[in-house]
Amino acid sequence: MSTIIAKYRQRNNLTQQQVANQLHVDKSYISRVESGQKPMTQTMCSAALSNASDANLLNDVAYEMTGGHTLPTPSDRVYDGHRMSYVFRIQKEIEEFMEVLHRNRLDKQPEHLTQDEKEGLHHMISELQDVLFEGTGFVNRLMQDYQIKPQQLNQNRDAKLRMERRI
Repeated sequence: MSTIIAKYRQRNNLTQQQVANQLHVDKSYISRVESGQKPMTQTMCSAALSNASDANLLNDVAYEMTGGHTLPTPSDRVYDGHRMSYVFRIQKEIEEFMEVLHRNRLDKQPEHLTQDEKEGLHHMISELQDVLFEGTGFVNRLMQDYQIKPQQLNQNRDAKLRMERRI
């Protein structure tokens, strides 16, 4: 953690006092963090995530706070890549999808949809894509964490689908 603050200060040409103000501590505490004598506190980390716009600092703090379980995204935002975090996000995305699903009529032929119904359908598809995105990430994380080979899963799934006469 000590190098995170020092690198942030250097990148942004900030003084210890300016960083201390951003992180709601005094200058001497920043000095001790940089020298490795004191750790960054949870309050400091939260303040950094709330007050700083430096993407590198945000990624570094999130990485440290989660013990290395964060992953950067193309937008310089960070999300937690731990398998338990996926469970929460998938549940949230499924709930959002189910809420939108019930507001749409799938029994109507496409050529008879109104403009509002088409927009609702687009929203529903977008929500389903969010579920698939999180689900794919979760499957990949589980396979990586538990060293499961995709071939094993595919064979089991294909056998099940054959039994159900779906393929």
